[in-house]
Amino acid sequence: MERTAVLEQKIHYAWFILIACLGFYSVLIGICGNTAGIFLAPVMNDLGWSRTAASQYLGIWPLVAAVSQPFAGKILQKYDPRYILTAAVTLFCVAYMLTSQATQVWQWNLFGVIYGITATFFMYLAVPVLINAWFNKNVGFNIGLASAMLSLVAAFAAPIAQSIITAYGWQTARLYLGMAAFVFCVPVTYLFVRKNPEMLGLKKYGEDEVVEESAAANALIVDHAVSLKRAAANPAFYLIILIACVFTLCATFFQQIPTYAAKGPLGAAAGAMAVSIIMVGGIIGKFILGYVSDRFGATVAGTFACLCGAVGIFISFKSGSAISLFYIGMAIFGMGYAALSVINPMLTKQSFGIKYYSEIYSWIIMAIFLMSSVGPTLWAQIYDRTGGFTLAFIIVTGLYIVGALAIQFIMPSAKKTWDLNESPQDHITSA
Repeated sequence: MERTAVLEQKIHYAWFILIACLGFYSVLIGICGNTAGIFLAPVMNDLGWSRTAASQYLGIWPLVAAVSQPFAGKILQKYDPRYILTAAVTLFCVAYMLTSQATQVWQWNLFGVIYGITATFFMYLAVPVLINAWFNKNVGFNIGLASAMLSLVAAFAAPIAQSIITAYGWQTARLYLGMAAFVFCVPVTYLFVRKNPEMLGLKKYGEDEVVEESAAANALIVDHAVSLKRAAANPAFYLIILIACVFTLCATFFQQIPTYAAKGPLGAAAGAMAVSIIMVGGIIGKFILGYVSDRFGATVAGTFACLCGAVGIFISFKSGSAISLFYIGMAIFGMGYAALSVINPMLTKQSFGIKYYSEIYSWIIMAIFLMSSVGPTLWAQIYDRTGGFTLAFIIVTGLYIVGALAIQFIMPSAKKTWDLNESPQDHITSA
């Protein structure tokens, strides 16, 4: 207790929780997850595989994660996340390193299964669960920070990995990346993750403070403690799932931007630059959306993100050969792209509270994983069947507009669950 008292006086332990989130989420996925694409061509060339064979595991892991997600929510709710996350990160890193020796498609697909099982804990669920448990203020901003750091890590990791592949081959690069992730992420996870402040005799960061600037902001930190059973009986639950599907499908479309530009008057160079612009817009957008969610609510932030996504993608589509206008549209679209990792957890928390958050949000994440698997195939099919991306641009614009409208009904509907007393049956269902 003496150590925790010193921590509470000098620096609140919640900040160590944030560092842990950066470790098992931002660094791990930034180094290993978001560099997957650069290994496809070297593996294909070295092992003589087709692109379908080399990329099969990228379609397997989201499906495995989607099926596993509801169980992950219950496990994190019931057990100590310190040991669960340490085990998940360790298993993922070891499996990742072993793929450096994989020569058969089934071995990569087995890694896809392991990836999916472990990702159910560290990819979308653990960060909002821990930050909600430890922070009473700046929740959205810190979730946005963790997500933004992932993009930054990936931006540096990709060229480093490519240089290692060029110099020493993909096997060495795979082994080095896995080792780097293991050496940093496993210790940080084990040393810093704690389930809640009560374990250390602390209060949440900012629990005794009042946000004077906004009465609405103070209302957003109330834990309404809505059980999974009650949440699932309310339309708000399904509207949040709809919003998650919208954000995920639209986010997967950014992978088609380079092809769209290369096939038209803009050119391949403009497409490559557009990806960088989207990522930069997304990094900035995550901070902005997190701040707005904290101060004015996830409804305002989500509506703003949807409108930015619709306007940005529409401007880009109508830019023709005007590269500057195309870049402006991509930058605005980046704000909609950023919504996936910020708005969904904040909508869930502000609608139903944090007591049963991990169980409720695990179902939202299941939809995200499913759409992550469906999205790339959907856009590719549209291109193959129509010979272009016109219909895809129209669908993305329409999805964002639907999202902007649907999000207005979430909080009014969720409020109907706040005044209900929790029944013993609710507790049993959600425990």
